[in-house]
Amino acid sequence: MNLMAFEEMKKRYGGGEDSLELTIEKWARIKQFSNKAFLISHYQDILRAAVVPIFLCTEYVNQCTLCPIYEVCKQGRSDEWITVMRVIQAYAIAGDLLPKEPFTGYIEQFLGKINMCREEAVVKAH
Repeated sequence: MNLMAFEEMKKRYGGGEDSLELTIEKWARIKQFSNKAFLISHYQDILRAAVVPIFLCTEYVNQCTLCPIYEVCKQGRSDEWITVMRVIQAYAIAGDLLPKEPFTGYIEQFLGKINMCREEAVVKAH
């Protein structure tokens, strides 16, 4: 499976797919891709995929605190978001020289937190 590009996300969102599910898929693909990454260009591809805008931001514009992933995002200012982005950026610069396990661990942990947000949103909805 390829990393998710903005064009794909936009097309699928425009076709009626759920923005939270698309966000989770985006990060699941990043996680899957990171397991196979070993060249610096792979980590640079992951960085490009990580910054693909999500449509939750469109749906919750001016209502950010209502967004289901607000706790792990906080408009790009949460500790979780800052940490995962710093790790991705570091590996995009020197990833082929660094051990892969910390990278994949951070990605897996971040995806887990997003999935927990989804579970909480489901509980609130019922």
